[in-house]
Amino acid sequence: MKKYSLMLVAAGLASGSAMAQTNVTIYGIVDTSIRYLSSDNAAGQKNFVITNGAISNSRIGFKGTEDLGGGLKAIFRLENGFNSDTGSMSSANTLFSRQSYVGLSGSFGTVTLGRQQTPLFDLMADHFDPLTVGNYDQNAWMPAGATLIRNSNMLKYYGTFGGLAAGISYAAGEKAGSVKLGSQIGGTLAYTAGPFAIGGGFQQTVSPTNSDWKDTAYNLSLSYTLGAAKLFGGYYRIKDSTGTTPAYFGVTNSAASINGGIGGVERKDDAYFLGATYQATPAWSLTAAGYYDKSKNVTVATLGNLGDGTRYALVGVAEYALSKRTQVYGTVDYNKAKNAALSELVGKDSVTGVAVGIRHIF
Repeated sequence: MKKYSLMLVAAGLASGSAMAQTNVTIYGIVDTSIRYLSSDNAAGQKNFVITNGAISNSRIGFKGTEDLGGGLKAIFRLENGFNSDTGSMSSANTLFSRQSYVGLSGSFGTVTLGRQQTPLFDLMADHFDPLTVGNYDQNAWMPAGATLIRNSNMLKYYGTFGGLAAGISYAAGEKAGSVKLGSQIGGTLAYTAGPFAIGGGFQQTVSPTNSDWKDTAYNLSLSYTLGAAKLFGGYYRIKDSTGTTPAYFGVTNSAASINGGIGGVERKDDAYFLGATYQATPAWSLTAAGYYDKSKNVTVATLGNLGDGTRYALVGVAEYALSKRTQVYGTVDYNKAKNAALSELVGKDSVTGVAVGIRHIF
């Protein structure tokens, strides 16, 4: 018994020593808004809701580093997305739905394993999308649909070399008998020289049921800082025969979001965006963004091949910083669709949203 007790004490001391060498941070965002929608069901009826976020999805996470010596560090991140208006998880039955990875970081860059954001999403959120990828269906559809946001079972590398930054990833489909089914590859490059930045990327996701069906996206983006203003612009080319793009582009409760597309029919999108941010005062910041998409072979599982369509969205955001961690904001967005793209909206051919909210970062 005495020997067993000494072993427990030794184990406790070892555990305490390991914890002392690891820096762990709890962080998160709570973002809630009061929002009006001009059309929010099949009948085109208006709605007034309290909902999660405008630009930031609410989240709580844990991240940590351990210094292994020689400039090498072990890192990890566990991040849960939740709905601040209800307290529910943003993805049912998945605790760390946003990110869950472990890796190593050093002078060579960073290598991570687990559930992670795609390199193409990182490129948009960190560098080139004017809204840093929005949180409403009405302001996030284009960058979310092009990047697919995140994936599980991913091996990812990111490195910076002077003004050049590179990211590359491979996500395993984990289908017995096939390394292609359900897999994803992606890569990005970005170069910054003073106020000017240029970047782009490629991503291909294979259907989990048919290796001939692929969702492929290409991007080229630019930004330029001019005093207190920053200008953005970019282009996406998307070719998707997996049927996933309609669901990402669709507004909640639209035919596209509920049913998705038809596998085996290749949809093609040429999508463009422009935007600007302006730091009017140390407290006030303003953002304007426009998104335009021309689509071909738009499919919905229950409706068939609807043909070609167009859609655009205009978004404006005004933020006032009460402190470095707390902001209040107002936002307005307008979506308009024609022809086959009507399946992506709900109730009417246009939807207007207006919201005010508060965001706290901890």
